Amino acid sequence: MAGDSLLALIFVLSAVVAFTVAALGWRRRHVTPAVSTLAFLAAGIGGWSTTDAVLVLTGVPVTAPLAAAAKFAAVSCVVAGFFCLSLAVVDRAWRLSRRTAALLAVEPVLLLVTVLTDDTHHLFHAAQASAGIQVPAFGPLFWVHAVYSYLLLVSGAVRMAHAWSRGPRPLRRVYAATLLGALPPALTDVLTLLGVADGVDITPIGFCVSTTVIYWSLMRSSVHELVAVERTHVFDVISDMVTTVDRSGRILDLNPAADRMFRRIVPGLPARLSGLSITELLGESFLPGQAEEGLEIDRTVVDAEGCVVDLSARLGALHDSRNEWVGWVLVGRDVTALNAQRRQLEEANAQLSEQQRGLQEANEQLREQVATIEALRANLAEQAVRDTLTGLHNRRFLMTALDREMSLAVAQDTPLSVALLDIDHFKQINDRYGHGAGDQVLIRFAKLLGGKVRQGDIVARYGGEEFVIALPGATGEQALARMNELRLWVTAGRIPAGGHTLSVTFSAGVAERVPGQNLAELLHSADEALYVAKGAGRNRVELAATEPGPSSAAA
Repeated sequence: MAGDSLLALIFVLSAVVAFTVAALGWRRRHVTPAVSTLAFLAAGIGGWSTTDAVLVLTGVPVTAPLAAAAKFAAVSCVVAGFFCLSLAVVDRAWRLSRRTAALLAVEPVLLLVTVLTDDTHHLFHAAQASAGIQVPAFGPLFWVHAVYSYLLLVSGAVRMAHAWSRGPRPLRRVYAATLLGALPPALTDVLTLLGVADGVDITPIGFCVSTTVIYWSLMRSSVHELVAVERTHVFDVISDMVTTVDRSGRILDLNPAADRMFRRIVPGLPARLSGLSITELLGESFLPGQAEEGLEIDRTVVDAEGCVVDLSARLGALHDSRNEWVGWVLVGRDVTALNAQRRQLEEANAQLSEQQRGLQEANEQLREQVATIEALRANLAEQAVRDTLTGLHNRRFLMTALDREMSLAVAQDTPLSVALLDIDHFKQINDRYGHGAGDQVLIRFAKLLGGKVRQGDIVARYGGEEFVIALPGATGEQALARMNELRLWVTAGRIPAGGHTLSVTFSAGVAERVPGQNLAELLHSADEALYVAKGAGRNRVELAATEPGPSSAAA
């Protein structure tokens, strides 16, 4: 009992796999006839496996008329399906005709009539089988059916073997998979007939394995390998003239477009142009003395009505299987209308060129004027945001840039720090050395700042001797460290001013943006830190305490 349950489970799994392949193949039936044929084959295997599973579970003998009819109907579908599959795989243009379908249906119909009436003549099963699906004693009509089935299967296998040995290399994988697919069912059928499987017909399990392998191979093949292309039809519908010529210049084949052109040029040609010399139709210039690959020929001929015809052709060498040159393929087209359009365009272009020369001179003058205006406008715009003394950006530019950086920092949740710098004892420099010296100190100090900041930082003169450096992406601690480096570098240097060399220092306050803080509050924090630095003795940098802005505090 446990053995029957296991066997039934195997048949059920075989049926599930087969019906799955059938469903997948049916969904892809439009890809190629081979896939739709495989779907039919898989459906037959699924029916065969389902019937055997029911017979095992119910104990109905296989010789029962309805059981035998169901089983051998599926068997006939499998045999016919494999035969058609071999045709579809080998010949990609193959389609199941009504005549072929009718011929293949003859044996299954006779088989069904035979098994349904077997109780009266016992020509199919010579004796009844016991319960289960034990292999019964077979009658003569069974062996007729078996011989017919094996003939179809063997003919399909021979066809696949022949295609595998001589077919195109890209398709050999498909041929091999289909050919090898015949091995599992052959093996399981032999085991069944030898009684190795205790009288159980396990052939559908072998067919299930074969179907899965063949489906996998078909799906791995590209569409262009499986779908037939009628090259003759493509050759006929090409609008270009295509002519093949042998080494002596005789026409081997040509498409309708070439046939029409030759008859237009030379009247009274025979119905069949194959065998005529290409030089009689187009002249010696269309037949080079040797195989020249990719030779382009442009010639003008006169047709039978005296009209000029411009021909543009490309010549390619033809080689046989031994790579020996055997002739040419001539691909040409009538470019008369195209050349006429080209000449009209050239005349129109010549007229336009004359007009364009005058316009170009006027445009050149206009461009010079526009460039001058743009340069003046850009200069004025730049001057509007530059400090006239130091050349740094002014406070107006600073506030706009800081507002933009504040918005970016809030949106991206990135740090933003500002440093407010004040030159120490600047009033004493003015009082002692004069305002001219003070201006020189401001100019030199501005250059020092501009040369030491990183790309992306903003340096501006805030007013008087105060300067602001905005440091996007820098935390307060990072900004503090950088300002201290800048302070030490400035302190170590000397600034010439008013005939003297002065040592200049600065104090700075650094503040980092905190959530909820606006621009004015950020600058105020930096100013307070600057006040602390000055109160602590100057020539130092202080970091403002990090406190949330009013909006955060309120929250």
